[in-house]
Amino acid sequence: MTNMKLSAEVIHLLLKTGVREFCICAGARNSPLIETFYKNPFIKIYHFFEERSAAFFALGRIASTRRPVAVVTTSGTSVAEILPAAVEATYSSLPLVIISADRPKSYRGTGSPQTIEQVGLFSYYIEACFDLDEENTHFSLKGLSWRKPIHVNICFTEPLIDQEAIELHAPLTEERIKFPETFPLNMVDEIQKFCEAQRPIVILSTLPEKSKQSVLTFLKLLKAPIYAEGISGIKNHPEIKDLMIQSGEMMVNYLLDNKICNAVLRIGGVPTCRTWRDLEDKRKDLPVLSIGFNHFTGVSREITHYTDIDDLSRVYIDPVKIEPKEYQNKDKKNRGELLRLFQKYPKSEPAMIHALSRLMKDKRVYLGNSLPVRMWDLAADEDLIPKNVVGNRGANGIDGQLSTFLGWSQKGEGNWAIVGDLTAMYDLPSLWITNQLDAEDINIVVINNKGGMIFKRIFNKNIFLNRHQIQFKSWADMWGWKYENWTEIPQTVTSGVQRIIEVNPEEEQTASPATTSMVIVGAAMSSV
Repeated sequence: MTNMKLSAEVIHLLLKTGVREFCICAGARNSPLIETFYKNPFIKIYHFFEERSAAFFALGRIASTRRPVAVVTTSGTSVAEILPAAVEATYSSLPLVIISADRPKSYRGTGSPQTIEQVGLFSYYIEACFDLDEENTHFSLKGLSWRKPIHVNICFTEPLIDQEAIELHAPLTEERIKFPETFPLNMVDEIQKFCEAQRPIVILSTLPEKSKQSVLTFLKLLKAPIYAEGISGIKNHPEIKDLMIQSGEMMVNYLLDNKICNAVLRIGGVPTCRTWRDLEDKRKDLPVLSIGFNHFTGVSREITHYTDIDDLSRVYIDPVKIEPKEYQNKDKKNRGELLRLFQKYPKSEPAMIHALSRLMKDKRVYLGNSLPVRMWDLAADEDLIPKNVVGNRGANGIDGQLSTFLGWSQKGEGNWAIVGDLTAMYDLPSLWITNQLDAEDINIVVINNKGGMIFKRIFNKNIFLNRHQIQFKSWADMWGWKYENWTEIPQTVTSGVQRIIEVNPEEEQTASPATTSMVIVGAAMSSV
């Protein structure tokens, strides 16, 4: 089979399977694929000069479109640049498709230029690998779960462009295989027995969009106290707001330490909060029931875990035996004290996050790394609810966050990201995609602490902080973005622009004893 025909067949099958977008990094070895895209302009492509940003951008597009998205590389170490995004996709159950061009199989193990062992490179972090060439052209996606990436490695011989590119047609129907799942009756029994025997606190983390209403329906019946992380997307939802803990993880610990709650019911992705890590040691005997969307529990000890989160709305449950007055008055008092501290230290980081959140009512919010995630959970205004809050929280700390956010941004919406300074510097090429974006209302807030301040409270040694004096105006200028430097948070902002906002908290206010105590106790900041 010719190179051009093999390229056309791979792309055509992916189109039939539901892939609609391709992030391409053009090179010589993948030229048969690039020529095929050029011949078929109906296929949506984004072009990149480097692979890491392309792959993380693809993750954002998957989250936004809820479809598999492909990233296309040439051969050699360019393929290895996809590994960080493949790891994130695995733990977040995002169906990334990796298409890598390769030199002929006879070159393997020779050390020939731009030849590495591409097959097997992704190890655990793919569901399947297809190693194709002119003799082995079998490529089928039937039977895949689509909960991990797949790798399609295509070996091309020279001449690379061995015939005219083939014209394709947009498929009229999709052939993506969906397997019917039987309703897990044992899950229903387990939940009912657990909630009858225990008084659980609910910890909510990342929720798939399609699962949110099922979770809301279940929680309204259960009536248990809820600690909702911002990236759950339903923190302070009006249907369950009266059940929400508002004063941070300090109230989670209060409920558990005082036996008001004596168990944990996790719903969603692996939580980022400290309480979940405490289940390994400090609270190793605490009963736990976990319901998520993949098989990852997030703890090393054995707990009961189900992956049928969409079926929660079909579970009838009696309310738990917890009186709201046992914790709500204290929670309100603690929240009031937090708000007073925000007023007293308006240029501390938590106070500035609180003020920033007021600008994001009915907006789409992306929280980009550990400190913004935890600060948002502690400080975001509980009365101003964003349209959606998400984050890349599978395995990823600071890698590729802005690329993912830009892929997730949508036209006609207000899109906001909050990231730290080191996170922004780690993904400086992300703004390359600017001229290819449909979204025009995009705001990237860089919390510039002049270093990785999440480590200061743990180690208190500058070697961990990567201290610097960098500002971000030249970065914005380089890519034609508007730049603003905020020492105070305005009450309103203009919309419809692509903007870098540098926010500079005052280190003295953030480090004041009252603020430090608020952060450590309220947000359990000893966790990284």
